[in-house]
Amino acid sequence: MSPEKTVIERRAIDFIPENERHGKVFSMFTLFFSGNMQITAVALGIIPIELGLSPGWSIFALVLGNLLGGGVMAAHAVQGPRIGIPQMIQSRAQFGVLGANLPLALVVLMYLGFFAGSAILGGEALASILGVSSGVGIIIANLLTYLLFAFGYDTIHRCAKWAAYVFAGIFILGTVLAFSKLAALPAPPHAAAFSLPMLLVAIAIFVAWQITYGPYVADYSRYMPRDTSSSSIFWTTYFGSVIGSIWAMLVGVLLATIDQNLASSNPTSAFASLFSGPWAELRIIALLVILAGVVVINALNLYGGCLSSLTILSSSASLRQSALRHGKWYRVGLGAVGMTIGSLIAILGANSVMAYLNNLMLILVYVFIPWSAINLTDFFLLRHGEYSVADIYNKHGKYGAWGVPALTAFVLAVVLEVPFMSMPFFTGPIANYLGGADLTWIVGLLVGSVVYYALMRRADHVPAALSETLSSK
Repeated sequence: MSPEKTVIERRAIDFIPENERHGKVFSMFTLFFSGNMQITAVALGIIPIELGLSPGWSIFALVLGNLLGGGVMAAHAVQGPRIGIPQMIQSRAQFGVLGANLPLALVVLMYLGFFAGSAILGGEALASILGVSSGVGIIIANLLTYLLFAFGYDTIHRCAKWAAYVFAGIFILGTVLAFSKLAALPAPPHAAAFSLPMLLVAIAIFVAWQITYGPYVADYSRYMPRDTSSSSIFWTTYFGSVIGSIWAMLVGVLLATIDQNLASSNPTSAFASLFSGPWAELRIIALLVILAGVVVINALNLYGGCLSSLTILSSSASLRQSALRHGKWYRVGLGAVGMTIGSLIAILGANSVMAYLNNLMLILVYVFIPWSAINLTDFFLLRHGEYSVADIYNKHGKYGAWGVPALTAFVLAVVLEVPFMSMPFFTGPIANYLGGADLTWIVGLLVGSVVYYALMRRADHVPAALSETLSSK
């Protein structure tokens, strides 16, 4: 029997049966290319210049950071077709049905943080187009985002596909104009002295940008057939995300090199200012592209935030069946709540967007790198992608209510990261000794994965014959 066709996605956190699987692998490229080819990524490219790095070292940091972090991010894409459920609910197989609420609550905060940061930039674009206040621009931009989010999975993929071509066109022209403006400067700007600690901080920010996409990825690959090639979905996701982010962040470096004050105070205006002189008529189109980019990425933020919130609610036995049966309406309702909260945060933080984004990225790297390490270690090294989906929804099942090994590894990793932390309001003793260098992402990956693997093996949580861990799908 063919599945019911609806305009609005009807599923939320439940398993996607094989007869509803569809889509092409290349859609992961266009989705994450569009998700990165937008003004928030441009704004992050400004940060290394603010840290005092030269343009050359800034580009080195963003290329290396994205290449390294992109591998971790893309590995999560493999999980979607194999398990057929959203990304963060998979955490129950490691953390337990109740224990997973810890990373789930943190990821909801992450989605709200990214939503607000992007909304500020999109609101500025719309305010410039319509001549309204940034607050009004934020509200209108977020209403457009909510409309895309409400339609769900297929519509988001479809819009991202066409947006990829439009974004690429405007960014090609923007990049050419930025280089031409740079060449016209009277003297070489930013003859900054090399700083290894600041280089490491910048690399950590760009690694974090990619890895914090981890909670998103399987949400957008879970409808694909189970036999989808793991290598093809990995590489299409990887290249879409890495190419899009490196390109957008490169534009950010160029904007900060041309006019650091304007780029730091208003990245949206800095980008739009590239379209001047004979290109002035395209300025409105550039602002519309900025707005469209924010709508796409914030639809992903709302979508993931709602699925994660719904997963937390479904850990209650009384709500589990209702959440699965009426997931569409829970998702739409929670999206409205998330949009409202995110709009308030954006309006309140509109005057300090760069400091907001810098601090957000550094905080997120400390939390989500250990989660990602644990999740991927479990999937690739311990269970080899074989899970009992029914037990993921049952706290009395094989994964239990509390995953002590995962919780222990997660907390230990975060604690051991503290001496390596380098933030504007706190510098750990090791980071201080290293002149402010930030190596927490390396510590989080190593400690999270090694400790979790060791505890699972020692406690014999994973059978020696992994083939016995059968999927109930």
